Amino acid sequence: MPNEIEELKIKENRMELDWWLHHDFISFQWWIIVIANVLFFVLLLIYMDRKRTLSTALAFMTGFMIVGTSDQIGKFFDLWRYPHQLVPYTENFNAVDFFVVPCIFAYIFQKFTTWKSFLIADLVTSLVISFVGEPVFVSLGMYDMVRWSYWKSFLLLVPIAILVKGFVDLAQGNMLHFDIDRELAINFNHRKKKIR
Repeated sequence: MPNEIEELKIKENRMELDWWLHHDFISFQWWIIVIANVLFFVLLLIYMDRKRTLSTALAFMTGFMIVGTSDQIGKFFDLWRYPHQLVPYTENFNAVDFFVVPCIFAYIFQKFTTWKSFLIADLVTSLVISFVGEPVFVSLGMYDMVRWSYWKSFLLLVPIAILVKGFVDLAQGNMLHFDIDRELAINFNHRKKKIR
């Protein structure tokens, strides 16, 4: 049985690569994927608060991992499909919005620092993504909802953004504590050397 599964996976990968090379690469939909993702990434870089670069980058990477994992799970269970891909050989770049959603979540993390303002921004952003962005991608044939709906997307996106903020806030608290302790240890050691 494992050998049969491996053979089917190899066959699927070859078919997917062949389809991508002959029908998807440099198609209209492929260019939309490139332009949308590059545009949102550049906008995030332009509007990034330089004083919060590390935390914003961490929010982006956390969002990228969570959104990518969610996309893989949804694709595996045939909840949705992405007929067009940037590159066929990596799962994280198979979605039309692999950078778009993490960039948006990183921006709202940076812009809305209190939990109350963040939750409001998260709800509004998730509504716009689910009921404006996704229908556009569906109408362009770039996103197929098999056993999924816009409401389910909304209910998935809201906690993803909350997880991003929660994780980064937690990491920032730990890093800040670590840096202060390290700074004190360095200063303490430095004073000892001066006294001698």
